Amino acid sequence: MNRFYILLALAACSSKDDDSINPPPFGDDPIYLGVGALGHDSHDISTLKMNTIASSSDGLDLPRDLAFNPGVEGELWVVNRADDSVTILKNAGMDDQSSRHIVDPYAFHFMEEVSSIAFGAPEMAGTDYFNFGTCHESRNTYNDQGAPNDFMGPSLWSSDPAIFGISNPEAAAYLSELWGSPTDLGSHIDMLHETPLCMGIAWEDTNLYWVFDGSTGAIDRIDFVDDHGAGWDDHSDGIVGEYAKGEFARVEGVPSHMEFDAATGYLYIADTGNGAIKVLDTTSGERGSNLPKMEPGTDHYQMDDVLVWTLIDGADFDISMPSGLAIVDGHILVTDHATGIIHAFDMDGNLVDWLDTELGEGALMGIIANSLDDIWIVDAKADKIIRLQTL
Repeated sequence: MNRFYILLALAACSSKDDDSINPPPFGDDPIYLGVGALGHDSHDISTLKMNTIASSSDGLDLPRDLAFNPGVEGELWVVNRADDSVTILKNAGMDDQSSRHIVDPYAFHFMEEVSSIAFGAPEMAGTDYFNFGTCHESRNTYNDQGAPNDFMGPSLWSSDPAIFGISNPEAAAYLSELWGSPTDLGSHIDMLHETPLCMGIAWEDTNLYWVFDGSTGAIDRIDFVDDHGAGWDDHSDGIVGEYAKGEFARVEGVPSHMEFDAATGYLYIADTGNGAIKVLDTTSGERGSNLPKMEPGTDHYQMDDVLVWTLIDGADFDISMPSGLAIVDGHILVTDHATGIIHAFDMDGNLVDWLDTELGEGALMGIIANSLDDIWIVDAKADKIIRLQTL
């Protein structure tokens, strides 16, 4: 039995007349006080602050994920599926908050049907501008302008406002002449094309990311190696490893978010289709056979004998469609797209707290947290970003 319930049962059986003999069962350990921004184990939404931070007036259009830019304090990036865009909030949640809505010139390929975002390393040493990766729930139709060909995968970008969302005239002029037609590949700085229907992304190191391959039910290790600069097209140095094919399942329209723990090498995965939180030991396994390549030059291979296990079986906690996933202060936060409930677990998979946001089915996707007292969520149904805080 979970220690929480053992302590609660013991307290109920004890004398209630002498608080000095029978202190509250939780003591001072914060893990047994629940999560502040989820109501401190009250499960009562009226016990916390729930504020709308951004809405459709800021350009939100089917938002699916969000991430703070580690290079700029208070800068929140939100990716929108409906128009393949990004909404950037400056001083998010502050009185002087402002927003920009950006659609890259070639977003209909490099950010088509965007599902997720993860910030990575600085663009270069000593700068405030961090690179970030995006994943896309697409088979590459150029927004339904062509038949799907699965030439699709995650993209790499710079958060530098002088680069992101702006055409590179030099690259556009060169490629237009080379290909004999007007060509503007926008501001992406790299892309790999072996992972269509990409549902989630997490950063590990430098230009190395992990992504959820919805087309094969695998987790792919994506190494962009050296980026090619804004608007160019040389993706030939990319390395893609396929891990645990068939272990995971996509749900159409519902991202499967992930978090990488650098201390252990464990990748925590919202396996939406199987209703579970799984863990992949990224240090396990050995390189197996080479796989077919969509793009010449790419190194594409499978990994054999990798370790994957179920940490949280959603059926045990009435979780149907885990989508958002965040790790903060020794807790795993999980959003259930099917119910609108946020669950909090310790790192061993024990339930610590939960809250019904009352947003209902189809709302919750991405989640991030600055602390257990400050949680940010996507409401995809109402085109909102909502902040939950302790009163």
